[in-house]
Amino acid sequence: MLISIIIPAYNASKTICKTLESLSKQNRSDFEVLIIDDGSTDDTYEICRDYINQKENFKLIKQKNKGVSSARNLGLRSASGDYIVFIDADDFLSNT
Repeated sequence: MLISIIIPAYNASKTICKTLESLSKQNRSDFEVLIIDDGSTDDTYEICRDYINQKENFKLIKQKNKGVSSARNLGLRSASGDYIVFIDADDFLSNT
C-alpha cells in the first residue's frame, strides 16, 4: 500500500521546510510526497529542490501559477499511491 501526499505550494518559503521535515520524520516509509510549486515568485522551488535531493520518495513538479485547485489536480494525476492525502505547505504531521 502506497500513500501519496500532495502539497500545493505557492510562495511558501517560510513554512515549506518545516512541512517537509515533518514528513521526513514519519516512521512509515510507504509514502511518496509530491510538491506542486504553483509558479512561486519567492524561493519556494529552490528550497524544495535542494531538500528533495536527499529524498528518493519526494518529487517536485513546477507549473505556471494556476491556483491551488489546479496544483492539487496535477498532483493527483502524477500520484502513484493507493491512497491520496492533501496537505498544505504550512501543515505539519506528527510522527506515526
